[in-house]
Amino acid sequence: MNEKLLLVDDEVDFLDVLSEFLMDEGYKVSTARDAKEALALLGKETFGLLLSDINMPGMKGFELIKEAGRLYPSLKSALITAYDVRDYLYMAKHYNIGNIITKTTPFNFEEVRLLVKNILSEDVFGLDHYMHGPTKQTMVRSTNEIEGVIQKIVADMPDVRHKRKFRQVLNEIIINAVYYGAKSERGDQKELWPLVVNLASDEEILIEWGADEEKAGVAVCDQKGVLKKEEVLYWFERNATKGDDGMSIGLLDEHGKGLFISRETIDRFIVNIKRGRKTEIVMLNYGEGLYDGYRPLWIQEM
Repeated sequence: MNEKLLLVDDEVDFLDVLSEFLMDEGYKVSTARDAKEALALLGKETFGLLLSDINMPGMKGFELIKEAGRLYPSLKSALITAYDVRDYLYMAKHYNIGNIITKTTPFNFEEVRLLVKNILSEDVFGLDHYMHGPTKQTMVRSTNEIEGVIQKIVADMPDVRHKRKFRQVLNEIIINAVYYGAKSERGDQKELWPLVVNLASDEEILIEWGADEEKAGVAVCDQKGVLKKEEVLYWFERNATKGDDGMSIGLLDEHGKGLFISRETIDRFIVNIKRGRKTEIVMLNYGEGLYDGYRPLWIQEM
């Protein structure tokens, strides 16, 4: 591994710890304390990934990524913050940023390792990427099978917390994969949706699940890839924004609300998209008390 990374953060201690970790993972790492220093380094060397803090003196992380992307179109990027990602969803949508890492307590180095690897390699599909241990899988070929599949997955979950949370979101995500992903049904015409849908072989939904020493995980993958990163960012931002009445402005939307609620329910809600090929939703729940803090934004579109 010889990819070069540029880390930008005004917190020197954090910068030192993260750069040392990534160097131990085999990367070549340079660091900068602010955007001006980062742009100077980008002008001298070629990097595979720019990982920047959001809140820094002078130019902020979003503006740095925009400027770096303009100057170096092949450069990949992600942001990092100690604050609530929901406060940045408007900016994420405006700048089309899909990946924002959060500084959890304790810091989740494994998550950073995985996200950096995923961004650089674009090898993101499959629950085995995210779990340390065996996984199971099945195909959903009809809406008549959904409840049975959910029961099988929930029965395999290691504790009550995981069972409760995954049951809350699994039906929503699988239904979305069938009606929106496989069948391209319209959200504003749900009253016209057929109650029973049988899927052709190129429409079947792959479901994977498993658990390791830290977390439980489920992945739901369709074979169409109709979802877009900009759509997910739009729905997330709309449902996180409050109107004058204090209610979400996306409260009455016909589509998108379920994805936002699912993200709010699950510790790690990951969206992987290969346009025209497949869309995968990966959901990870950590054990109680592990990696307390805000949820990251994790949308990867190939």
